Amino acid sequence: MGLSIVMAKSDIKNEAEQQRVEMSDPVLLMLGIGKQLWKSEPGDSFVERLRSEDAPPPLEGRLDAPAQNVAESVWRRIESHQGEEFKTVTRLPFTYAVEGAGIWFFRDGRRINRKLTRTQVEAAIARCPLTSTTEIKDLMDYPYLFALLTDARIRGEAW
Repeated sequence: MGLSIVMAKSDIKNEAEQQRVEMSDPVLLMLGIGKQLWKSEPGDSFVERLRSEDAPPPLEGRLDAPAQNVAESVWRRIESHQGEEFKTVTRLPFTYAVEGAGIWFFRDGRRINRKLTRTQVEAAIARCPLTSTTEIKDLMDYPYLFALLTDARIRGEAW
């Protein structure tokens, strides 16, 4: 009682057609690309960390370590100058407070109702040196962020 598998010509054509579609689909062509991206931190951990606003994983073995060291030193300066008065490009005074992995800005003693995340700060640092607020307009609280990153107390010798 041998079992024989017989494929009809239509099955072969359908299989060939399916392979052709898979090879032309840009989404399917990306299959497996993320393996090296998620090597140091699994995707679920990454999403959980973003939601909790925790700091990124340690830099060991990462190719972008030097850039991250700049971001880390700028972040330390941001932490050390919280509570001091800064001014926006339009000369509006503000202060800020670091809470966890984010920054709350204050104007006229009232808190701005959005928390700027460290991830957003690091995205802006990656674009430095900045010459205009429009360079970071896609980030949250960009007028305050621009003021911080262009102030000599925060920028230091980084750029």
